[in-house]
Amino acid sequence: MLKNSNTARIRKQMVAIISVILILVTTIGYIALFDVYAEGENTVVPKKAPSVSASSYMVMSGSTSEKVASKHSDRKMQPGKITMLMTAMVVLDNMYDERELKNTVETGNTIADYGDTFKEGEAASVGDLLNAMLVGGDVQAAELLAKYSASSRDIFVNEMNSKCMELGLMDTLFTNASGRYDIVSYSTAADLAVITQAAYRYQAVKDALAKRSVTIAVVEKKKKKPREIEFKSTDPLFTGNEKTEYAYTKGGILGLVDESVNSAQFAAIATKDDMQMIVVLMDSAKENTAREATSLFEYADAKVTKNTIVKKGKLSGFARVRGGAVTRVAAYTETKGFAYVPPEGSDSLIQTQVALYDDLNAPLNKGDKVGEFRIYVADELKGTVDLVIKDNVPLGWYPSRFYISNTATIVICAVLFLLLVLLLRIGHVRRRRAKRREAIRRQKIRELARKQLEIDEDRKRREWDATGYEEMPPRTTDIRKEAVEEGAGRRDNRSQRKR
Repeated sequence: MLKNSNTARIRKQMVAIISVILILVTTIGYIALFDVYAEGENTVVPKKAPSVSASSYMVMSGSTSEKVASKHSDRKMQPGKITMLMTAMVVLDNMYDERELKNTVETGNTIADYGDTFKEGEAASVGDLLNAMLVGGDVQAAELLAKYSASSRDIFVNEMNSKCMELGLMDTLFTNASGRYDIVSYSTAADLAVITQAAYRYQAVKDALAKRSVTIAVVEKKKKKPREIEFKSTDPLFTGNEKTEYAYTKGGILGLVDESVNSAQFAAIATKDDMQMIVVLMDSAKENTAREATSLFEYADAKVTKNTIVKKGKLSGFARVRGGAVTRVAAYTETKGFAYVPPEGSDSLIQTQVALYDDLNAPLNKGDKVGEFRIYVADELKGTVDLVIKDNVPLGWYPSRFYISNTATIVICAVLFLLLVLLLRIGHVRRRRAKRREAIRRQKIRELARKQLEIDEDRKRREWDATGYEEMPPRTTDIRKEAVEEGAGRRDNRSQRKR
């Protein structure tokens, strides 16, 4: 009996141990699965970022400013042609309005030293120069824009560095507008990611980076026919090669630090499921740039926090438009809006703000940007969503220049017409009443004259003395006075009866 009880006790202990082991194994398995799979459905999250040849890099969410992955992102290096994104921002900030994009800039003898794209004496529009710089990475275009935007290159460079301070970037110093090698200039992958994020909020930059190629026209004073120059995008993700092209890319800019060195600086933007991602590679081998950027984009898409704050297509306000058939248009979010809160924070730190442009001029096309839906975390701007319109806004009539729509103009004209008709009717009634009163007055005068005539004839019939007749006062006055007194007496009688 004792032996059987010991055996049963041992069995129970073994079952308990096995149960504990199974629980531990299951828990460890779940932990391993959570390390491999993200919260999204069947989305695999690599345990670590892919290995790249770049000396430093930064992967950041342009929608939320979340830093997804990095390597030596604070190392100060040459910014290269990514500098042109800052140049574009400063040029656009200094413009009075979009009409300046049509202004022309002439190439001087000093600009000719920066390349041979534009010849001395040739002129191109500001908009074309922006495209040449952002699409083709042209150095001359950047220097021409700096010359146009400020009175001197030094002043323009100071404005670039002031813009860095405005963005809170303390590890960046620019010495020129084109990104040409300069031992004094420096930046970091982290700072350049922020610059890329800020630049992409400008519609002109956004449109330019999205182009795979662009053709611009330059004009020389002595020649009437313009010369055309084609620029192809420097973004290797736009090449069309299946091995390098990335389907979700929205554009980028690449340039070698020095033509003699196969070391490239590359900044690119991609959007997948409305989440904007930014990759900055510093000192990356040019032939590996596209592959490395693609792998980092895929890694970021799997790991980035996707906390939706606002849905796509949400009505967020109404913007005023000057000179349009309608002067008030609805603004909708173009994409989803996301927010990232660090683990130590809470969702109460998230705030949103709708900022609508107040300088919109017709005509506008469907999809044009009219404002921003801004997302703040702890009072710091972390991401924006473009606000766009869903319908075209054609030019309106003359009153639309004063923010009076065509419909409002019709209503105002109709109201003014009715008021005019009413005033004419009132004037007509008053004139009729005046005529009636005048007719009554004349009738009374005629009646009084008739009575006076009868009195005179009666006197003649009685053969009154002529001398006495002439000495008698005129009876017309007496009759009028009697009529007035008679009317006053009637009014007094009516008043007494009322009492």
